[in-house]
Order: sequence, then structure tokens, then C-alpha cells
Amino acid sequence: MKRKPLHQQLSSSLSMVIGLAYLGGGLYLVASSATFGVLPSGALRYLFGAMLIVYGGYRFYRGYSLYKSENE
Repeated sequence: MKRKPLHQQLSSSLSMVIGLAYLGGGLYLVASSATFGVLPSGALRYLFGAMLIVYGGYRFYRGYSLYKSENE
């Protein structure tokens, strides 16, 4: 079995890590009450947090599927 090039292995791993970062950022926006005067407030904050959670989940899933297909 031939190993995949290093850049493809790093791409899938980095995609999973970035997906987790988006998930964490979205959860922080939804769960935290601290705005620091920069973050949006009200319904826009929850909408943006939900979008980050969905995108983070998608990005993590895409990275995981690439990682899984590389190791077959």
C-alpha cells in the first residue's frame, strides 16, 4: 500500500483541527455572556454562533473523511 504525500496528510489533519476551532468558537459565542465590546450581541450573536458550529462540524467531517480515505 502506497502512502499518501505529506501535504495530503497534513491537509486532512489541519482541516479537522480548524473544524474543532470553529466549533469551539461557535460554542463560546452561544454559551458565553462576555462580549468584550467587539462581538455581536442579541440574536445576531446566536445566529453567528450557530453558523460557526455548523461550519465547524462540516469542516471536521470533511477532514475526517479525507483522513479515513487516505488510510484505506
